[in-house]
Amino acid sequence: MDFLLEAQGLRKTYRRGWNRRIEAVRDVSFSLPDGICLGLVGESGCGKSTLCRILAGLEQPAAGRVFYRGAPVRPGRIQGGIQMVFQNSLDSVNLHMDIAHIISEPLENLFHMRGGSSRKEVSRLLEMVGISPEDMYKYPQQFSGGQLQRVCIARALAAKPKLLLLDEPLSSLDVSVQAQVLNLLAGLKSTLDLTCLLISHDLEAIYYLADALMVMYGGVIVEQIGHMEDFSKLCHPYTRRLLAAYDIAGEERESLPPPAREPDGGCPYYQRCVLRTARCQAQRPPLEEREKDHKIACWNI
Repeated sequence: MDFLLEAQGLRKTYRRGWNRRIEAVRDVSFSLPDGICLGLVGESGCGKSTLCRILAGLEQPAAGRVFYRGAPVRPGRIQGGIQMVFQNSLDSVNLHMDIAHIISEPLENLFHMRGGSSRKEVSRLLEMVGISPEDMYKYPQQFSGGQLQRVCIARALAAKPKLLLLDEPLSSLDVSVQAQVLNLLAGLKSTLDLTCLLISHDLEAIYYLADALMVMYGGVIVEQIGHMEDFSKLCHPYTRRLLAAYDIAGEERESLPPPAREPDGGCPYYQRCVLRTARCQAQRPPLEEREKDHKIACWNI
């Protein structure tokens, strides 16, 4: 099978102080087929956003490689085929630029579009995301959070991407607006035949939009299903606890403690796991396929 995106052995380490190192991403490998929306879930601090930034070429991994259409993604280089929509729309735009300028930047840089042709394309993109073209000369502060997130989606689409990396695109929005933006993303995915990686704490949003799912804890992928039809088969101890922390509406019912970081040799979930054994502390379980398109990293399942 040909994959649009492949991640191989990705690792990312940050230094904290003089002698403390935090591994945000630890040996993550996966493949994303063309036309699929892959959901990525996990509590705050597990490494989801760092992984997303590595895939976009915004972060340099300490080890491993990312391939887009078989070619390596090189950090710091413009990669029009991969675009990212960030969690906080206000922080991801230049507040001193009007919307026309914000959206036209990728048009100018990637396609050398200027003047009337650029304004025409900006108008088309704004209409596509549900914003009136008459608002193109307004500034970011003049838009609501939901409207500005639509503008950011339009900016990403201006590059004509094949892959959209969506890093918590709903979390800063009101619940009613979240549903509107989620429906917009679903429509764009279908209309433009986009491939997506959707990071979200909202499990209902993931279930609605995603075709496949990965669960991340402590920088490691602990479970993965290739089809959402297998959602009921999710069984890693952490996945079960994560699902139990939310009700059917996606609202958090239980506050989970921060992820505990284990030494390199052990399972990252060891301290919180009800199934732990001495082997779990000594040796990290590999992510292995137990059933077709269902991978689990656990010694005791």
